[in-house]
Amino acid sequence: MTTIYLLLRQVHPEFVISGKLSCQAFYPFPKDEGKLSVYDGKLISPMQSFDHYTIIQKLKSIGVWGVSNIEVKDTELSDQPDPLPNSPVHAYINFTAHSSKDYRKLSKKLKEYAMQRGCLYSSI
Repeated sequence: MTTIYLLLRQVHPEFVISGKLSCQAFYPFPKDEGKLSVYDGKLISPMQSFDHYTIIQKLKSIGVWGVSNIEVKDTELSDQPDPLPNSPVHAYINFTAHSSKDYRKLSKKLKEYAMQRGCLYSSI
């Protein structure tokens, strides 16, 4: 039996346009090397992840959206825990099995799943 869990993504304010997520919210940029940073929802709540990201790491987020590990798999991607010294609950969604030209299409699928679920936490 597969355990279902959420992967929590912090979304920069520039990636919400007229109240809707841009696919950039789930797009790995070149510096990410095909690995999209997320928080492991088995280990942290959306609110705790937001606080960690904005207060501890001092980064900008308008809110937290999530996709399930099943949705990631259905998008032909994978996820993996990736604990970091400053973020032991860090994980990533792995796009590296695909060509970078496919990233936009894949990120759009993840965005659609996240939008169906809705914002999981926002400070506004």
